[in-house]
Amino acid sequence: MSLDAPYAPDNIFAKILRKEIPSHVIFETDHALAILDAFPMVRGHALLIPKAPVVSVLDMSPDVAAKVLAELPRLARAVQHATGAPGVNVLQNSGKEAGQVVFHCHFHVIPRFEGDGAVSKKAPGPMISADEAKSLLSAMRLPFSESLAAVDALISEVADGQVKP
Repeated sequence: MSLDAPYAPDNIFAKILRKEIPSHVIFETDHALAILDAFPMVRGHALLIPKAPVVSVLDMSPDVAAKVLAELPRLARAVQHATGAPGVNVLQNSGKEAGQVVFHCHFHVIPRFEGDGAVSKKAPGPMISADEAKSLLSAMRLPFSESLAAVDALISEVADGQVKP
């Protein structure tokens, strides 16, 4: 599924959120549901699922992201406490190429133990060159430069008392 595709309300996480499919709930808030992964990579593998209908983190509004991600430390601590794991991985896959299987945004919290092999990581490549960094930074900033300028101007107006928050 392309990240441009519309949200499909029949996905399994939407069904879980609507209580059409049972799940093992860790906790629930107005904005998120934390559950045990039905097909865990390791014991204690959990998911944090936004209640908002979003395909990936790229679709999340800042408000939704703030409310959902505020619960991530709580879930990570619960997983770590329950499993005794010395560490956790927090993963979010956006897009098929990144490994996303269910196209409703969700965050994996995976307890980690020395040598468990649950999540492998490629060895780092060579250090980024100054030219490559400059090119990437330019490409990353370009689409947002107008928006950032508008936000900066609004913040200044609020700070100067020209606009009420």
